[in-house]
Amino acid sequence: MKLKRIMIIPGMLFLAVLLGSGLCQAQEDGGAKSLSQAAEELGLSNFSAALESAGLAGILDNQGVLLMGEGSFVVFAPSDEAFAAASASGYDLESLQESPSELKALLYRHIIWNADGFENISEISEAGSMQGENITLEHAPAMKVDGANVTSSLQYDSGTIYVIDRLLLPESQGSLGAAQAAKDLGAEKFAEALTSSGLEETLSGQGLMGIGGLTSGPYTVFAPSDAAFEAAKEAVDAIGEKEGGMLGLLSYHVVDAAVLLNMTESNSVKTMYGASLPVDINSSLVGGATVLASQRYDNGMVYVIDQVLVPIGLGM
Repeated sequence: MKLKRIMIIPGMLFLAVLLGSGLCQAQEDGGAKSLSQAAEELGLSNFSAALESAGLAGILDNQGVLLMGEGSFVVFAPSDEAFAAASASGYDLESLQESPSELKALLYRHIIWNADGFENISEISEAGSMQGENITLEHAPAMKVDGANVTSSLQYDSGTIYVIDRLLLPESQGSLGAAQAAKDLGAEKFAEALTSSGLEETLSGQGLMGIGGLTSGPYTVFAPSDAAFEAAKEAVDAIGEKEGGMLGLLSYHVVDAAVLLNMTESNSVKTMYGASLPVDINSSLVGGATVLASQRYDNGMVYVIDQVLVPIGLGM
């Protein structure tokens, strides 16, 4: 990843003045714009190169997943000067190319998934990043992100880019997994089951392949809320007593994202368990359950639903 210095264009300085006055909303743009186009317009050559190297550019354009309901990205992109300053201070950016997991952790530290949680970023003072650590925001007298100054902003098709003047370095090298994403959305029982069953590793694209011969992802995970688990406690407990029952139940809530994106006319998809699951995109229904909220994780999307889905093969 080559680090090249660029000069801040005059238009950026004008936007910086607006942000300094407390106007932190992204500027409007009438035409379609991809992340790479927006980044190029903002002069973010180093950030763009890092995204391409980590394979995240498509993710930030919402490619490869089917979006049910509202959702957009908030991207805090370090300027080329910020990358150069980090390198000059001893942060070895070049070596990150040899460690995809560390590079992804660094980039995910700069990204928030907003599933209709706020209309204006000025409404919030803290949010969880896709790396798992929280991002703090200040809005007066000017916008700051973990102490970094926001110098300009631009909307693109799947979210908003805010340019910042330094890198946000993660304290750990991990990224947000499916279990933690589910837990953050109020599906703690499902998250605990994922961890104890060993399925979480598979959902992050590691370990053994899916039960139904699925790829290494990305995956779409439908996580029943804690209230849904409580309502179906008797059935869940009975399934848990069967050999492989709990793993089968969890697998019925997992779909290969690519398959979901290319659903057949019957509007049903094959799950990791093997049985098909009906999905109604227009009504945000999955097997009759309603999608309540969403969170992006490091290898796909987690949707919280209001019912536990039980395949016929595991029914009582």
